[in-house]
Amino acid sequence: MKRVLFITDRVMHYQRETYKALEKQLQAQDIELWLLSGQDAKRAVGRVGIKEPVVLNEAKYDFREYRFGTYTFRRYFDVVKKIAEIRPDVVINAAHSGNWSHWKISAQKDRLGFKLVSWLCGYEFHPGKLKGFLLDRFIPRYDYHLAYHSNARDYAMGHGARADQVTVMHNTINEEKIATLPKAEARALVVGKHPEIGNRKIILFVGAVLAEKRIEVIMQALDRMQRKDAVLVLVGDGEHLPVIRHLCAGRDDVVLTGSIVEGVGPYFDAAELYVLPGTGGLGINEAMAHRLPIVSGFADGSADDLVVDGENGFRLREDTPEELAEKMATILDSPELAARMGERSREMITGKFAFREFINRIVTELARLAR
Repeated sequence: MKRVLFITDRVMHYQRETYKALEKQLQAQDIELWLLSGQDAKRAVGRVGIKEPVVLNEAKYDFREYRFGTYTFRRYFDVVKKIAEIRPDVVINAAHSGNWSHWKISAQKDRLGFKLVSWLCGYEFHPGKLKGFLLDRFIPRYDYHLAYHSNARDYAMGHGARADQVTVMHNTINEEKIATLPKAEARALVVGKHPEIGNRKIILFVGAVLAEKRIEVIMQALDRMQRKDAVLVLVGDGEHLPVIRHLCAGRDDVVLTGSIVEGVGPYFDAAELYVLPGTGGLGINEAMAHRLPIVSGFADGSADDLVVDGENGFRLREDTPEELAEKMATILDSPELAARMGERSREMITGKFAFREFINRIVTELARLAR
């Protein structure tokens, strides 16, 4: 039986369905799915992986992160040894040039006899000439690229991949498993937990609270709007949360809920819009499944595919608080526009960007590469 091995820093809760679906569909192709994932530090917050296994063939490894200024470097321990033990035909990882182990894995693929595939976001937090120089030598080491979105495809090709080596998979979540509630019912649940919301309209952010999310820009936009009928509900945890808490001192237009994984659905259903001025991605997909208009910046590059300006939301082009305030106010002041945009979001996420299409694209390429 052929074997496909995914290597990832951590398995997030929203990836559970992806790995389970891949395991099932690859099995139908006589291919075993294997998964190696790193273990988070005990006190990790924000983007913390789940601990329980999600597929039959799964193992953990230790990894370390080293921070030098704004740069983060990673190193896996004993992963090449584990690859040699598993003997996969295809290995998939995230292709991070700042991960020493990804370079090491790429150097061992011919000796160990596997094809190397990237699971490619294609977003660089700190681009520059040196990083570009490294990427021009790193990306061509991969035999194939599964690109999150069209920007990730262009990123791969811009650093040496051929067009026939890239498939845009449109990374997503399983929208079929997302239960929705009528707005009134959802609002009753959310306001019951957070009575300070009152009858105000909800502007929603859901995700890890990190500096690169640019949550401060939302708060600055609220300052410019000066509205008594709107409140930002921020669902999430992370290393930047203490900064946000400090900035919220004395404000009554921001509600911090902390991390919510199970039971986050009603927050989407109760909201008027979803906003993401900084990095991110899958939060947009989830908001679309809940029929929300989206106001988004570049995100991780996925917004160029997912958010059609004026159709299912607005794209931020200037990335200023003034622009964000204008776009949010336009949606808040027009319930008809908000409803139309929300329905368009739902149409898009259950069509071209549906989970079933995402899985089919991946399985088709992995089955071909494994033969």
